[in-house]
Amino acid sequence: MVRNNFLSDNPSYHHNVSLVLVRDVPNRDIFKGVLYSFFGERFENRAKLNLPNPFQEGSEAPYRFHRFNILNLGDFNNFICVQCHLRHNSKWDARFALWNPTTDEFKVIPHSHNRFQPFGANASHDVMNFHSSSHVFGFGYDSCTDDYKMISYVTFSAPPFLECIGYEPLGDTPEPFWEIYSLKSNSWRKLDIVIPITQVFAGMEAKVYMNGMCHWCITINSDSDSYFEFESKLVSFDLNNEVFFTTPIPSDIYDGSPREERIWKQLVVLNGYIALITYEEQMTTCNISILSELSVKESWIKLFIVGPLHCVEEPFGMAKGKIIFKKKDREINWFDLRTQMIEELDIKGEYCDIAVYKEGLLPIGGINM
Repeated sequence: MVRNNFLSDNPSYHHNVSLVLVRDVPNRDIFKGVLYSFFGERFENRAKLNLPNPFQEGSEAPYRFHRFNILNLGDFNNFICVQCHLRHNSKWDARFALWNPTTDEFKVIPHSHNRFQPFGANASHDVMNFHSSSHVFGFGYDSCTDDYKMISYVTFSAPPFLECIGYEPLGDTPEPFWEIYSLKSNSWRKLDIVIPITQVFAGMEAKVYMNGMCHWCITINSDSDSYFEFESKLVSFDLNNEVFFTTPIPSDIYDGSPREERIWKQLVVLNGYIALITYEEQMTTCNISILSELSVKESWIKLFIVGPLHCVEEPFGMAKGKIIFKKKDREINWFDLRTQMIEELDIKGEYCDIAVYKEGLLPIGGINM
């Protein structure tokens, strides 16, 4: 009954929703992302998009806009979040930006000053002696302050080009920390919180935002004495109150152990529910499970089992009841849960990203920001 309701339901927030798909083409020297927009009630229309270069002026002008990744973190916003990879000679940089595909407006998010300040009163070396990496775990809307926020985890290591020759920075490596970005103030600030996280960032692709909360999956060692016992959890961060919750994920849905390293996973919003999609490469089946109540392990429901799909190499997203996947020959197709049919898109790609957004003409951040 629940499955039938999901397949027959056509929520109002699905109207005027478009899908952006990025495919990478091999090219070492130039921006290599090719974008397509799919729109219409069943994504039956398609158009090729041109991504503007937001780094042609200002301090970033010398950098070459090499490529970008879509961070599929939003819930039908008018704009999407992207990570831009810049290059100038041998120097690389990564910047985050907000992009409205309807108006081509770009808002480049500034670097955080928290990463470049000395740590501790006796610190004799600046954090610039270390390489900092920012791992974005969520982006969404805070209705209490009428603001858009991004939450990130910052880690430090030896500079990559020196780490390979055994270089060790002088002084203690700075401790990692969480920070949050505000679009309204256009600035970052540290968060005084401790959120559980796996050391290897397993499940980095499993992230989503819905109704004021950012969600992502983590895998940690369980409380048992065995080193090989793992436990997977959903972490939910409330952007309004800046607190987090955890929800255990049953092992029959996903346990994150090494034997499941060939299981692909993704979080999506499915008819107003947080849904976890897993693809078992060996069994060639897709499982779709929804969560009905935060912090309650028993509230996970395995709703769909799709397959076997022998032609599928890797699914990488879902929108409007369609599972979007890459075939073994690199063709991009989707499987419609309603019709149980595979549709060919006549697109090839080695690596692909998608984002779902609503067309809108308002400037990024709204009129009053």
